[in-house]
Amino acid sequence: MPPADSRIADSEAHRLAILRELERKVLWLSTWTIHQANHLRPSRDGLKVGGHQASSASVCTLLTALYLDVLRPQDRMAVKPHASPVYHAIQYLLGRQTRENLEQFRSLGGAQSYPSRTKDVAGVDFSTGSVGLGVAMTLFASLVQDYVRLKEPAAAMAPSDDAMVSALASPVSRWRSSGPDSSA
Repeated sequence: MPPADSRIADSEAHRLAILRELERKVLWLSTWTIHQANHLRPSRDGLKVGGHQASSASVCTLLTALYLDVLRPQDRMAVKPHASPVYHAIQYLLGRQTRENLEQFRSLGGAQSYPSRTKDVAGVDFSTGSVGLGVAMTLFASLVQDYVRLKEPAAAMAPSDDAMVSALASPVSRWRSSGPDSSA
């Protein structure tokens, strides 16, 4: 029987291989979603609707790792607006988004071009909108959470290991109740 360290390393390598394969699926699906919107879906005027392929692809690895390996149910996530195709692809793989919504990306009733709490069927924690307020919203949500914990005795007794996470381009901003967390 192999030593414990070897089994742990093999397990970690297997986990990373699975994440890499899932990342490839997310990248393909997000690219297909944008291609569908711009080239396959009928258009009355022939205009493309965009989709920010490069900006979306730039966070594919990051969002795949966060959503499929790191984030816990109590954590809250703000996704940069241009990463919505990747966000929707991940939600599709998790069974929270439909193919029909992906096919209707950036059209009425389809997956939204910016993650929206009111317009998306998949659970969006923060509506980031076209101006990218995700970082500010996660920061202020964390500050409000701290304020409530300080002012409400019952809230102060609750565990505070949840995180507010905001994905920008490359770096991730992660706020815990005591301020920035450099371990993200």
